[in-house]
Amino acid sequence: MISSALKQHVSKKKLDLTGKITACLTAERSRGLSERSLKELQLHLSRFNIFCRDRRVGEISGCTPAILKDFLLYINPSSSPSRGKAIVWSLRKLFGYLSLWGDIAENPAKALSHPKISRRSKLPDYLSASHLRTLMEYVSQHGTLQDLTILSLLATVGARPIEICKLRRRDIHCSQQYIFLSVKGNWYKRTPVSAAMAELLEDYMAALPHDSEQLFLNQWGRPIDTRYIGRQLKRFAVEAGLPHTITSNTLRHTFATYAADRHGVTVTRALLGHCPQSHATDVYMHLAPSKFRPLMNCHPYQTTYGRGRK
Repeated sequence: MISSALKQHVSKKKLDLTGKITACLTAERSRGLSERSLKELQLHLSRFNIFCRDRRVGEISGCTPAILKDFLLYINPSSSPSRGKAIVWSLRKLFGYLSLWGDIAENPAKALSHPKISRRSKLPDYLSASHLRTLMEYVSQHGTLQDLTILSLLATVGARPIEICKLRRRDIHCSQQYIFLSVKGNWYKRTPVSAAMAELLEDYMAALPHDSEQLFLNQWGRPIDTRYIGRQLKRFAVEAGLPHTITSNTLRHTFATYAADRHGVTVTRALLGHCPQSHATDVYMHLAPSKFRPLMNCHPYQTTYGRGRK
């Protein structure tokens, strides 16, 4: 059923935004947007283009805030917050570009708001210290040196799987105890590593073929991908007897949770590579269960009450 807002803009001429979408994607690629984000942007904008043609929207000026909201409800009927956020982001990209180049007088996407996501629903899963120790000990005994190096990097520096896959020999500086990670936004982050991690990297690189520029290779001599890391981690977690499914993000969340617990949000944000204005780090600012008992023992109640005291 077409809403009243749509009926006002019904025309015999059908709007085709294909050229504008292509130009918007080209502009975002030149700004350094990742290929994964570009794919998602293209997907949502292509669906919006089809939506406009099916509803017989004739001109770009006919894309009013009401029509954008109708598209949002049409493409996201379950009102998923994460999906809704991605759609709003995509529409803002397109109409921000059209507004910048003067194709529209006013940006209709400004009227769209990101759906609010409950902080509690976003609390990440992470491993306890004993489970992490069990996993790493099993990998050190039953995995290859490459497996141990990859999982150690995930656990000790909080790197994303894609950042591990992109590592090259020249990114590793064992003597200075840091590595360069290619993080979101296409910039390199100088990431410190521990002395034990630097020693492990040095041992691994000594066993690596000298003509290999890429740091981690599969059995065919090609760079590994994120699926390989996920499969290996899942297999090791099952064989080690861990009680729940482990993913690469679980190790990143584990690193971030304990870093925030010990060092606070500012240091954790820098270690994870989040920009200073981002609130993505705030989700890790919750106490680990190991902190609960000492906190309760320090409560004034403990010194003011004693059973049997007269």
